[in-house]
Amino acid sequence: MQNFIKKNSFILILLGAVLLAILLPGPAAKGGLLHSEVTTKLGVWIIFFLQGLSLPTSELTSGYRPKRLHVFVLSWNYLWFPVVTGLYLIPVSLFLAPELRTGLWLLSILPTTVASAITFATVSGGNTSNAIFSTVFSNLLSVLVVPTVSVAYLAAEADANVPLTPLFSKLAMLIIVPLIVGQIIRKIVPGKATLIAKKSKKVSTGIIVFIVHAAFANSVQSGFLDELSGASVVAVIASTVGLLLLASWLVWLSSAWIRPNHAQRVTAFFCASQKSLATGLPLATSILAAAPGVVDPALVLIPLMCYHPSQLVLAGLLSGKFKAQSEVH
Repeated sequence: MQNFIKKNSFILILLGAVLLAILLPGPAAKGGLLHSEVTTKLGVWIIFFLQGLSLPTSELTSGYRPKRLHVFVLSWNYLWFPVVTGLYLIPVSLFLAPELRTGLWLLSILPTTVASAITFATVSGGNTSNAIFSTVFSNLLSVLVVPTVSVAYLAAEADANVPLTPLFSKLAMLIIVPLIVGQIIRKIVPGKATLIAKKSKKVSTGIIVFIVHAAFANSVQSGFLDELSGASVVAVIASTVGLLLLASWLVWLSSAWIRPNHAQRVTAFFCASQKSLATGLPLATSILAAAPGVVDPALVLIPLMCYHPSQLVLAGLLSGKFKAQSEVH
């Protein structure tokens, strides 16, 4: 039991944050004691600043080749995953509320994970340097791709007029500026920057927990979550797990097309099929905050919160099998 709690501590803390928001929404709701309308933005700024400190952009040359592997990963992150999700939503939309469908679609255009994709690729016999290059490049690219595509989608889906210039100005200040500042500091004092980034991992985790808590607190306070039934919760969990299994299967099948060796194929699988909570949640929160009133943030975040633990469980189940296969190869 103790081992289970330790292994799943982050997920349990996230669920605790959601429960606390349901029971006591006042402090983290808009205008409350914690002033979440300001503190969440500050938290997003800090997360991307720390990412700027930790991204090893000058250390990626060893994982640059083969180029086709990284093209494959990026095409799945930002092209094929949304296409698969769009087709998947045709039947699934019959069972999901519009905000939950938006959450699944937003999930589909998020970048891959960094830490877990690299870790699982490494322990499964994959190529670590390839994993580092793909994950870092995907997350850097997400800053441009995700806001642009999301705004276009939200404007079309909600039939709303979302002004692009002020939106991108806000996102630039929240996301791009702190990333650049972090990278500049990393280049000036690389040793100290790396040390700060390593020691600050719990800070980023705490901020993510607070962002989730504040999103749900605002939804509870507004009464929006009252409309979410138990059947809807079951439907979104099942839909998210179904999307994970479908996308993972298609990623593995299609990875053979780039003619990789086994280590490269394992790396491509984890980098192409996983979605980042650490980068994705602040990105999604910033986009929704910059376009208020279009959709409810808490409901949009539910699919991402379901996908994250599900992909870790699947990766854990597959890592042993991949490792055994790598020893044969």
